[in-house]
Formats: sequence, structure tokens, C-alpha cells
Amino acid sequence: MMIHLSIMPVADDVHLSEPVAAAVKIVHDSGLEYRLTAMGTLIRGDWNEVMGVVKACHETILQKYDRVVTQVKIDDNKNGDPGFDDKVKSAEEKSGITLNK
Repeated sequence: MMIHLSIMPVADDVHLSEPVAAAVKIVHDSGLEYRLTAMGTLIRGDWNEVMGVVKACHETILQKYDRVVTQVKIDDNKNGDPGFDDKVKSAEEKSGITLNK
């Protein structure tokens, strides 16, 4: 399965790179395949592994902030999970253009 994870502490601080970095470190240390984007992180793995990482990230940020909003979008395919690059390549082939990556 593939998920898109976005965690946002609700705070007056306009600089949130520290909690984002803490969550990304948890994802990285998990050993799961991931891609960091400007708006969240894509993670691939099985349900229990991925959800364990989501929980660890959420709870870590919640330790430092009174309120945290965590969004998870799940793409679960019974026929196998295409890789990150496979999905982009398919969109390029169908559109006939090279997409910005």
C-alpha cells in the first residue's frame, strides 16, 4: 500500500521545520520506501508497518504541541502496488509530456 502523510501542529509558530524534520526522521529510520514532497510524505509498505510509522510520527509531534492535525490518504491495491516512479511514468505516457518532478 501507499500512503500520503501530512502532519501539522496547530501553533502560533510560523516555522514548523523542526516538527516536520522529527517526523521525517521517524519515516527514514523505519526503513520503508518514502518520498518527501513539499506538501507531505509518500510512504510504501504493508498496513501494520505504515500505520505504525504514522502513529509514531503523530505521537512524537503531539508531545511538543497541544494540538496536531494528521492527514493520511491511502492507496491500497489488491493487484500489487506500483512504485512511485511507475505512477509518474504512466501519467507521462498517457499525457504525452515530460512532467516536472
